[in-house]
Amino acid sequence: LPDFLKLGGKKVEGTILAASLMLVLPEIADSNPSKKVAADYIAAYEKMHGNKPATFGANVYDAGLLLKQAIPLAALKGKPGTPEFRSALRDALEQTKELVGTQGVYNMSPADHSGFDDRGRVMITVKEGNWTLLK
Repeated sequence: LPDFLKLGGKKVEGTILAASLMLVLPEIADSNPSKKVAADYIAAYEKMHGNKPATFGANVYDAGLLLKQAIPLAALKGKPGTPEFRSALRDALEQTKELVGTQGVYNMSPADHSGFDDRGRVMITVKEGNWTLLK
């Protein structure tokens, strides 16, 4: 999304969208459960790669958090690679509750594989060439 700001210039000023809190993390309240996880992810990424991560990388990081929690539970019910394991992994993911990630808090179910509530998205706008919380 930095390219959007750079390429769009003044033409994108005032653009409004729902987005990841990572784009405006310093403006996010400390009470938001994802703020610390996102800040830790950003710091680790910057240390390893020398630049800021895109929000898409945070999606992959969160997928790792989901799997870190679900795989041990699935392994109790089946050997990796078996149909039993795959079913147990799906079940474990669908039973995820209050898992805090960089992009929000995950509460999954068989009907909801996104798992996000309002804590995972913020309304932002472009102001003076930067993303900022919409106020």
